[in-house]
Order: sequence, then structure tokens, then C-alpha cells
Amino acid sequence: MKKTLLLLPAVLLLFATGCGQNSQSSSKSDSVRTSQSKKQAKKSSTSSKRSSAASKTDNASGSSSSVATPSSSANGTADATEQRYAALKQATYNQLGQVKWPANYSVNPNQYLNVLGTGDSHNYSLFFSQGNAALAYNDASLKSVNAEFAIQKKTYANASQAQAQISADQSTQGLPQVAIGDGISATKQGAAGSTYLTWQEGRWTITVRASTINAEDPLPLAKQAVAWFASNALPVPDSHGTVDLSVTTSDTRQNQITWTEGSQVFLISGLDPMKTIREGTETR
Repeated sequence: MKKTLLLLPAVLLLFATGCGQNSQSSSKSDSVRTSQSKKQAKKSSTSSKRSSAASKTDNASGSSSSVATPSSSANGTADATEQRYAALKQATYNQLGQVKWPANYSVNPNQYLNVLGTGDSHNYSLFFSQGNAALAYNDASLKSVNAEFAIQKKTYANASQAQAQISADQSTQGLPQVAIGDGISATKQGAAGSTYLTWQEGRWTITVRASTINAEDPLPLAKQAVAWFASNALPVPDSHGTVDLSVTTSDTRQNQITWTEGSQVFLISGLDPMKTIREGTETR
């Protein structure tokens, strides 16, 4: 466990950037029957909206002016949100190439997703935040925002160097076992004012930390994580990846998912543990 714990500051340092962001690395509706004519009208309307969204996405570029602004029309809000998300993705691709990107990203009501991207195709950082205004991609004000979620990539000389950045599996033999759902048991360990639950899922080692000083219990979060992973998969690491989640609330992105693909190390981090793994399983 101690080796896993020491990874957090090291990973934070590896992915530190000078963009003004902190170097911290801190979720179907029922169908309604209608007449054939109504279905045809809906199909026609949907086709028209999709065509419009595709047109706006194709015209998007890496410049800040390329990002669509959500419509004030109630009927057009969903489509406008999708258009903005597609435009932000395209603007990012234009600047950094084909980066890791979530298929979906949940945003609170009356809030807008904003994205800041830095670096190049070999080493980049993407910072996702929510705000009251739909800001242009890479708007200068985003440099001072404490992003709630980030995706970062660092390229090494070879796969061995990349894998060396990930903590190795640690023996948990002899440690107490705690049932956390889905037929899985986690080992329980206490150290330095914290309680840790650790378990394996495929090539992933997952650890949930709680503060004993704050009388926190890691079990509820561990059960939530297991329930989510039961039907949602993270990217497949080359050999081994780690997930580190924290019960303690913090203004740093201390919830982290780290893995390698060849000579590249990827780090997903977030302020909220469940949002971090939800978006992590959406990211490819």
C-alpha cells in the first residue's frame, strides 16, 4: 500500500503544466406511442437538427470563435448542447490531434461546459470545467479556473519507462477482507490516519481512502465504485493501471485513474470520485 500512496505526488509532478491551471490532480426515457404521421414528422425534424449539428461541427476549428453557443430556445437546448460539445471536441482535435475524449460529459442544469487545452499531441492537458457562461475554447479566463476534471498524456522514450511510472501490484496476503459487492472482497488496511480498501478488477488496482481523523468510512464509496464498474469498463492498460479514490472532499483533483498505452502514460483526475470514474469509463 505504501508504494501506491506515494504515487499520487509523483504523478502530479509528472503532469504539472505551466498553463495557469493548478498542477493538482485531485452520472432512457420511456417511449410514447404516436400516429404514423407524427413519427414521420419527428423523424424529419430530427434529421434536420442532426444535419444542422453536423454542419456546425464540420465548420469548427481550433480558434475560439469556432465553438457553438447554446440556444436560448427551450426546444433547442439539447441539440445546442450536443453541438457545443461536438465543437469543443473538434476545436481540441484541431489544436492537439486525436486526444482522449469522453463520449459524454454531464453538466449541471443552467451550467455550460468549458474546455482549456494545452501542450501538443505527445504531451497534453485538457481541463474541463462548468460555468455560468459558455466560454470560447481556450478562453484566457479558464487558466485561473480550478477545473473539476482533467485528461493528461505524457510520452516517454519507451514502454518500459512509461510502465515504471505506474505502481506495481502489492501483496495483500494476510490483510483483513471486506465484502464490497458483486462477489468482490477488498483488503482493509490502516496507516497514517487513513483507512484503505484495495481490490483488483482485471488489470486494475483500485484503492479507496478515507480519513480516520474525520471519522470517514471508505466502504460506501467502494460499493458505489464496484456497482459502477460492474457494467462500465475503463480503458484496457497494457499491463497494469491504478484507480485512487478519496472519500475526503478536497479542492484538488485527488481522484485519479492512471494507465499506460505503449510509451504513453495517461492520467484522468477529478474533484469528485464518482464523477471521475463515470467520465473515466466514457473516455477513449
